[in-house]
Amino acid sequence: MTTASSDPVRLLVDSLRIYSPTTEEDELASFLADRMKLLGYSNVHLDRAGNVIGEAGRGRTNLLLCGHMDTIPGMLPVRKTKDAVFGRGAADAKSPLCALLVAGAEAADSGVRVTFAGATEEEGDGAGIEELIRSGPKFDYAVFGEPSGADRLTIGYRGRVALQLSVRTAGGHAGSPWAHKSAFDEFASIVAKLKQYETSKAVEGDHFRSLSISPTLVKAGSYQNVVPSLCEGTLDLRLPPSILSSTAIREMRAIAEKTGEGVEAKLTAGLPTEAYEADAGSTLVRAFQRAIITSLKAKPKLVRKTGTGDMNTFARKRGAECLTYGPGPSATSHTDGETVQIRDYLDSIKVAGEAIRQLADLGPRRPS
Repeated sequence: MTTASSDPVRLLVDSLRIYSPTTEEDELASFLADRMKLLGYSNVHLDRAGNVIGEAGRGRTNLLLCGHMDTIPGMLPVRKTKDAVFGRGAADAKSPLCALLVAGAEAADSGVRVTFAGATEEEGDGAGIEELIRSGPKFDYAVFGEPSGADRLTIGYRGRVALQLSVRTAGGHAGSPWAHKSAFDEFASIVAKLKQYETSKAVEGDHFRSLSISPTLVKAGSYQNVVPSLCEGTLDLRLPPSILSSTAIREMRAIAEKTGEGVEAKLTAGLPTEAYEADAGSTLVRAFQRAIITSLKAKPKLVRKTGTGDMNTFARKRGAECLTYGPGPSATSHTDGETVQIRDYLDSIKVAGEAIRQLADLGPRRPS
């Protein structure tokens, strides 16, 4: 008999009703901790980053199931119909979070030691995943919850770096723009050159394997009739697996900072996240492929996304085999129409649970 505490759809709806934008995940963490205990998780606790963590099952194979609790800002009304659930986080990423939580509990007798983590600040500076990397145990495998659909496995994400471009000139009176160099015009000229660099790193028809540069924030000027003497902007740089962040930053800096007389440009970079692409033949990927075939009678689809996720950071720093999985249409992520189909959500629980059992049969990860 399904009770309120064990009903997966009720768990999802209740989690959606708790508004949890980045850095405000405390209430949701407390709620999930209570539900985890009711579902049979042991050693349930919060770590220094506010991640909620619990353990289920025993075995030689160690598996991390990790979803993020935070959403982008902007509360949405929560609504459930016969077929779907709507609300902030319905796609990104409370339905994957809840699906992994339930699957881990249901597979507690599989012979795999499961650690579930509801992580903080994935939409921010990644404080939650960094704490898991610093203080968590060693894992053979890790699965991260993000939307793609129950029959799809995300095995790759591009890398990301936030770049800051600052351009200075003398400025002057807007009535004689020919006599004064504009920091805004020079900024635009540099961006145009960087877009040419972007074109040189494109792979036709394959955005995942292409580099992209997107100006996202630009600020210039101090008064309506003064030619700007300072223009500052943020460039969102996305990187394919074939290009290291250090290489791209070095090459882009050489382009940006080569300026004419009377123009000073400086390009600085934030902390980079490198691209990651899992081996399509890895044990973890095979376990999920088998689970999709067995549970859904469907052909598994391997997906490589152009965004960036916690999987990138964890895989490179901890060396575990990783993939990203979860229900929901990613196209609705970060929109006012976030939704997940209930069937897709329940199917993903079924697949994830079966994949854990498949991992028990396949055994711990072999040293590479």
